[in-house]
Amino acid sequence: MNEPKLAEGAWSLALLTPTLPPATRTTTLVLGGDRLLIVEPATPHPEEQARLAALIASLAAEGREVVAILLTHHHVDHIGHAQELRTRLDVPILAHPATAARLRFAVDETIDEGWSIDLGAGHRAEALHTPGHAPGHLMIWERASNVAHVGDMVAGEGTILVDPSDDGDMGLYLDSLRRMQSLAERSLAERGQAPIFVPAHGPVLPDSIGVTRHYIAHRLAREAKVRRAILEQGARSFSEVVRLTYADTPAAPYPLAAMSVEAHLRKLVREGEVVREGAELRPA
Repeated sequence: MNEPKLAEGAWSLALLTPTLPPATRTTTLVLGGDRLLIVEPATPHPEEQARLAALIASLAAEGREVVAILLTHHHVDHIGHAQELRTRLDVPILAHPATAARLRFAVDETIDEGWSIDLGAGHRAEALHTPGHAPGHLMIWERASNVAHVGDMVAGEGTILVDPSDDGDMGLYLDSLRRMQSLAERSLAERGQAPIFVPAHGPVLPDSIGVTRHYIAHRLAREAKVRRAILEQGARSFSEVVRLTYADTPAAPYPLAAMSVEAHLRKLVREGEVVREGAELRPA
């Protein structure tokens, strides 16, 4: 079992959840000094919940107290322990208003860009609104430890889905990645260290600048293929665009490839590069 302590004031546990393969776990992050914030209590499994309870008990023995639970967004593999933990610890659940609107249970307090909380002993967590994967997605950065839970913006394993049928938005997703990169670069310039990114799925990502650059470049390269399929190769149907866009990765599962192409198409239509008339696609 890996040691949960990432830095002074930051502890993480990767706990089993009903998430999408190849990922099998979602990471819960505990942040703070003598006041603790639990980010992403996601597991529905009692034996995994017991691991988190043991960590909380060990921190309580050091005089630390949990003061709030925070959800990065509404997806089922990110919320599985939130209600039960709220009841057990008698602390509020915090989430963005767009997340609260999509949950089947009540949120105690809605938060947004600029929200912060004093966690004692020089620790303070703050929220950055990072929509795109989900409308209410939040990234939570703790300044003293320089550790950030980035939810489903990037991943240590697998890929990130931007699903338009679930209000995913590729344009907003790319904008959010750019803001995350900017924050990491600012931290490096001002503090000599970029933040450590803790993704919901997979290992910790210490090279936060490199990760965001890679994700932005990958999405823009895929978008260029969608654009080229229509503007240069004359694709007119959605299935033709998917085939041409993923010609380099023929083993890509069609539903996921189609989801990605749809997200890029909606961005290109909105930006005036492509016209969609019924089932036909053409250059603007």
